[in-house]
Amino acid sequence: MTFPHGPSAAVSAGRGLLQRLLGDRAAEFTVEVAPGNGGPDWFEVDAGPHGVALRGSSGVAVASALRWYLRAACKAQITWDASVPRLPDRLPRTGTPGPTISPYRHHYHFNVCTFGYTTAFWDWTRWERHIDWMALHGVTTPLAMTGMEAAWHRALLGAGLDDEAARRFLGGPAHLPWNWLASLDHWCGPLPRSWIDSHAELGRRILDRERALGMRPVLQGFSGHAPRALIADRGARSTTLRWWDFDIDVLDPRDPLFEEFGTTLLTEQTRLFGTDHLYAADPFIETTPPVTDPDDITRVARAVHGVMTAVDDRATWVLQAWPFSYRSDYWTAERTRAFLDAVPDDRMLILDLWAEHEPVWRHTDGYRGKPWVWCMLHNLGGRPGLYGKLDELATGAARAGADARGGSLSGVGASMEAFGGDPVLYELLADVAWQGAVTDVTAWLESWTEARYGRRTPGLLRAWELLHATVYTTDAPGPPGSVIVCRPTLKGDLRPEPPVHLAAPPSPTVPPGLAEAWTLLADEATREDSAGPLGRDLCDVTAQVLTHVACAHQRRAADAALARDADGFRAAATALLTTIEDLDSTLATRPEYRLDAWLLDARSWATTPAEAELYETGARRILTLWGHSRSELHDYSGRHWAGLVRSFHLPRWRSWCEYIDRALATGSPYRAEEFEAFLVDWEERWIADGAGTTTPGTRAAGTTLDVVRTLMPRYRASRGQRTGANPE
Repeated sequence: MTFPHGPSAAVSAGRGLLQRLLGDRAAEFTVEVAPGNGGPDWFEVDAGPHGVALRGSSGVAVASALRWYLRAACKAQITWDASVPRLPDRLPRTGTPGPTISPYRHHYHFNVCTFGYTTAFWDWTRWERHIDWMALHGVTTPLAMTGMEAAWHRALLGAGLDDEAARRFLGGPAHLPWNWLASLDHWCGPLPRSWIDSHAELGRRILDRERALGMRPVLQGFSGHAPRALIADRGARSTTLRWWDFDIDVLDPRDPLFEEFGTTLLTEQTRLFGTDHLYAADPFIETTPPVTDPDDITRVARAVHGVMTAVDDRATWVLQAWPFSYRSDYWTAERTRAFLDAVPDDRMLILDLWAEHEPVWRHTDGYRGKPWVWCMLHNLGGRPGLYGKLDELATGAARAGADARGGSLSGVGASMEAFGGDPVLYELLADVAWQGAVTDVTAWLESWTEARYGRRTPGLLRAWELLHATVYTTDAPGPPGSVIVCRPTLKGDLRPEPPVHLAAPPSPTVPPGLAEAWTLLADEATREDSAGPLGRDLCDVTAQVLTHVACAHQRRAADAALARDADGFRAAATALLTTIEDLDSTLATRPEYRLDAWLLDARSWATTPAEAELYETGARRILTLWGHSRSELHDYSGRHWAGLVRSFHLPRWRSWCEYIDRALATGSPYRAEEFEAFLVDWEERWIADGAGTTTPGTRAAGTTLDVVRTLMPRYRASRGQRTGANPE
């Protein structure tokens, strides 16, 4: 590990982290940083009568030492939903038996999409908290996209575009990541100049803190995406690629403008943000390359890497392996080989983005010897539901590294499109990053449960045993789909098509283990627990149960409607709407699940009313329609958030119920096209009008425990019955 600001800066950064996380108790800890000079990261803890010494190869390693001490010695932890650890009055004298040495060079974090689905509107306070979290969890190689629009803006002006055209090309804040991915442009913009300036400053603060802690951030590369106006003005060769509902223009790598604009962009980026010699570029992340000859594929790869090396002779290309599986029909062994072999092995780092479910390394000859990172994708678009593969996460990377094809493995990471849920996965991943593997997940979960709740009881241990066996051990690509976030339809069997976020099919059956875990968590919780991690977990399990129940009610309603059974339909429809209302009431008790917080964060960046409207409109659209009114991406980022459920998803299902009820009362057919047109128009008005989303404060909403205990008697699932539930 190298220190651009020197070891003393790392010590200072480590002390600052302790002060932020521990307050006055930070005085009981000391920080020592001994640079590894390019060797593996390590940490150790020495706890004696005069305090606790945290030692490591970087600020990140020291923070990881603190995390180890909190859990091993204090039975406490710091997670997204528990930012203040419980410390005993006297710190235990428990230290590591020796240095803990990571087997991996890279502990990667983020996905380009995360900067739209989760961090789009974060301010410095929120970023500072997450950088501390990253350090605690051993992150050494974070993707850093915040503020990159400033480099683009400068490069576009330098290339001859005027200010308005440049800002229009960039689009709106929530959709910026897909511009960086060469997937769209001009969407939900133009980007205000105040945003560009403020986020250039924010991006510098983020990078300064990450570097001071010893992280090596990954910045942007250039893959050929350019404005149509610029291409036309220069008469440059280009091609148009289609990504879902959007067309984008990509420069031919043989055209001089490719290198000219690319080097200008990276030069401006370096002036603004410096460099750690790592550059993310994905020329065909979900598009089909316009060439078929392997020689042409080689030319593209060399051009992309050539732009990097023209600006930085130490440049390493960080590439997502996603296209090799997403477009596997195109990426034959010959084309994949031509692409990878075009770049020297020591100048490329490959992210196996979905290694826990659909690993690519097995089908690409282990990336032909190039360093690669085993990544957990986990969440697509912020889709709701408890989900994960704990056992695969615990040992998958180690098994891959031991395989002859995966021997160039050099890291592990989290590549989630959105985050904030299932903290158990990220805690386990952090231990894997330092230990290489966790061989006994059951024992690990017992330790984790005690640290999470501050106590170890048979009920809590049994609840997590059940959750492990139900929602955290699965072969599916995602959690059971939520019909609640689906757009209702009057077509066919009246069951909605799930969004394209690769959830498992919706299920009308509450797994008995999930129902039992729900009861156990509710029985174990106290009023004091309700605002903390146990309340959060109780909320999540309740939401999962209600998701299954809603599916059961929707199917019964659809079946009754198809049978023209008006009474049966009305009973099931009433139950469906009641369940959706109950879900919103539960979510409203938790600060993590509130639409109003997302919208307030968006509006907080505005300097004029017009900017506030622009930001809020984009923030609403990405959660709902995503693209245009008939976009295939609609509801891709649909969430179980209080306010969003009540003001958007519930009215859609209420309209579905009303349309069917009128048709049954009048003997009319179900007019699917009329209903869809009505619904799409209503969705656009919801985005534009900005009405009906105020959510009660968490105090007014009641405690999680009170709300859940009120709801449980309504649902038979609380008594472990197999079928969905009926309101009494």
